[in-house]
Amino acid sequence: MTEGAKRTATRDDRGVSTTLNYVLGLAIALILVTGLLLAGGTFVENQRDQSIETELEVLAEQVSSDVEMADRLVETTSDNESVQVGRDLPARVAGSTYEVRFDGGTDPQVVVRTTDPEIAVRVPVKTSTPIESSSVSGGTIAVNYTASDELALEDEST
Repeated sequence: MTEGAKRTATRDDRGVSTTLNYVLGLAIALILVTGLLLAGGTFVENQRDQSIETELEVLAEQVSSDVEMADRLVETTSDNESVQVGRDLPARVAGSTYEVRFDGGTDPQVVVRTTDPEIAVRVPVKTSTPIESSSVSGGTIAVNYTASDELALEDEST
């Protein structure tokens, strides 16, 4: 091979090197941007879930206080009187519908749960009046003293 042929081959290698560096730089930038978008998306989703859980905790505490208030009213009224404690709750939490439920039994509690994403918050309730297991959707609700001498949830938005 002659000296002139060697110089031509070297010049061709330099052109490929510049193109290869450009393509590799673009590939690295694409990988970095994709990684940042994926990490950022997960962060936003986690923040949304925490926000929903915090709001559900507040709602559960409000309903729990209504149950305890209704229990105190039942204790102070005569046997034939009815007791109803109502509350206006938001219809949706972070764009999602939710359900408020009483779980009666030996360890009564208020459970507030969303379906999308599925998040549930439980708050224990201490009452001397038995609690009837019942559930309602979010909105205007009431804690009622029923004919069966139990506290139950009812939907008051209708």
